[in-house]
Amino acid sequence: MSTEDLAHAVGVKPTRVEEFESGDALPTFRQLTLLATKLDRPLGFFFAPPPAVPDVPDTADFRGRAHASLPADLAKEMRRAEQHRDAMLDLGGRPERKLNGGAIGWSNIPVRARELRRQFGLTDVFVPPESANSQVFNFWRGLLEEHGVLVFQTTKISLETFRGLSVHHEELPVVMVNGGDSPAGRTFTLFHEVAHLINRTSGLCVLRETVDEEAIANNFAANFLMPEAAVRTNLKYADDPFAASEHLARHFKVSNLAAAVRLRRLDFIDDEDLDEVRTASEETWERAREALKQKDGFVPPWRLRYRDLGSSYIGTVARALEDRRVDLVDATYLLNARLPMVEQMLSEYYRTGGAE
Repeated sequence: MSTEDLAHAVGVKPTRVEEFESGDALPTFRQLTLLATKLDRPLGFFFAPPPAVPDVPDTADFRGRAHASLPADLAKEMRRAEQHRDAMLDLGGRPERKLNGGAIGWSNIPVRARELRRQFGLTDVFVPPESANSQVFNFWRGLLEEHGVLVFQTTKISLETFRGLSVHHEELPVVMVNGGDSPAGRTFTLFHEVAHLINRTSGLCVLRETVDEEAIANNFAANFLMPEAAVRTNLKYADDPFAASEHLARHFKVSNLAAAVRLRRLDFIDDEDLDEVRTASEETWERAREALKQKDGFVPPWRLRYRDLGSSYIGTVARALEDRRVDLVDATYLLNARLPMVEQMLSEYYRTGGAE
């Protein structure tokens, strides 16, 4: 975060912030409160010794921007995700199950994808029964969380910044996806990040094929969501790349682009066909996003927070409240929300029985 950004939030000149940092001047209590809010820190942070290590998870940057600084809003979300993971372990205990499997490489992608399906108890022809893509995403999210992967979403961070990230831990690894992506795109990102976790790596991704690790993760996700035998069985309109990808996308409940990438890997279409589908897919989604922006409908902030945190995490906090291991003041910190929003999220959790 730049000195100018911080100074603007506090209502002082940048030179004054520099004086705060050097110790030549002390902020007023109000200024310190504004500093804490902008930096997403509790007030006590400023009175404690400097942390020995950063509290933002260390991840490999697979975005092709190895020397770029991490945007402040994304760093904040990554830090919060780690805090939520710590709370999940404290309140919910160690997960009963976790992902298993050997390293994923170019030579064994189909095998590793099939192994993960077997671990989930799924056949190669299984497709989630849900109809809406948002429900399909929630199905896969819930299945991953049942197997010890904590999944969060983010709001108001551009897709150009990131589509997904993974933070590897031996217990309760974390996946974060960009809520600004389409539901079908988020589903693909989920299993792209799972590939990183199985390979015991943490990554910050935009899913570009120019990076070898990203290409492997993309192909793993495509193999998992669209097994080859099932693709060949359901392939139609082989002479029309657009119709073929649309048909497979509807059947497997993935994006048109994901279906086209799968068809390209199986040599049913060529690079030119894939580029055309990619361009059309991006244009369609951009139009859909603009249409959503023009709608008068208002999504309450608590509902976005509920979506981002997910019912598994919110349910863990709810059970801790029931057992009186935490109180509502603790819950405002754990859910990063004021009390009225906490009450709305808890009400929604109980109303839906934990369904999203």
